[in-house]
Amino acid sequence: MSTAFSIGEALASGFKLVRARPLHVWAWGVVGAAPALIAVLLMLKLFGTLSPEALSSEGPSTELIAEMIQFQIWSGLLNILQALMWVVVASAVFRAILFPDRATPYAGLKIGMDEVRVAVVGLAMIVALYAAMFVILLIAFAFGAALWFVSEAAAVTVGLLIACGAGLALWWLFLRCAMIMPASVALNDFAFVPGWKLARGQVLRLLVLSVAIVFIVLAIELALFAVGAVILFLTVGANLFSLLAAAEQGATPDIDWGALLGWGLAAFVPLSWLHGFLNTVMLAPYAQACRSLLAQQPQDATPPVELG
Repeated sequence: MSTAFSIGEALASGFKLVRARPLHVWAWGVVGAAPALIAVLLMLKLFGTLSPEALSSEGPSTELIAEMIQFQIWSGLLNILQALMWVVVASAVFRAILFPDRATPYAGLKIGMDEVRVAVVGLAMIVALYAAMFVILLIAFAFGAALWFVSEAAAVTVGLLIACGAGLALWWLFLRCAMIMPASVALNDFAFVPGWKLARGQVLRLLVLSVAIVFIVLAIELALFAVGAVILFLTVGANLFSLLAAAEQGATPDIDWGALLGWGLAAFVPLSWLHGFLNTVMLAPYAQACRSLLAQQPQDATPPVELG
């Protein structure tokens, strides 16, 4: 008996979830975008506390170097926090699709074994992809070095062919691993083997699904970027041109950091919902595909799980 999932149903699952739980989507966006907001606030603090002399001096001052080092340290910590928040949000989205009838206090956001499994699986996938890339680079270098002394053109051609083949192989590896993360949440276990088996025979469908998700997200982002650019130009365009003109004349820009901070915090509310919306649209289809494939498995093929 062959199993398959509906690409259209998987793509629609994210939009259905957004319509059914808009406040949850906003909460997911707030959690996911909070590290980026903190990074922006740190950047505003960096440029707001530096003196005009430090900004206008020819060489970097001691004050500027110290502030930049501190900013880099905080940026590294925020990147780690961003990854952890993504794990929490992804787990919540997976549970919302896999178990729609479960109670979801705090928008399904928590730190438990689901989050640990998603983090471990995600880290293992990253390590596997980088290891595969390293092996492919070694193979490409070996072939290139062997052919270089025979024919430079042949070495370049072989290198390009290996690069194209490597890209396809890595994409195939990602698609075969795409079910492991949601399956780990569905099966309440580290589902490396069951998730790998679920994707068997589904690579073409997963390829179409992943490409469709990318195009949908890009289309939404481009449309929103165009609208945001128009709004930004209409609201601060004149001030922006005056600041640029002052900078060309060598004057230090006079920026109202308080007003800028206030507008930024106000914009965070809709932007965080947008962040949650895009994450939901990207993650939910894989959970829906996993849910559909698990429902079609023989009863003894996978551990029992009560999907909603």
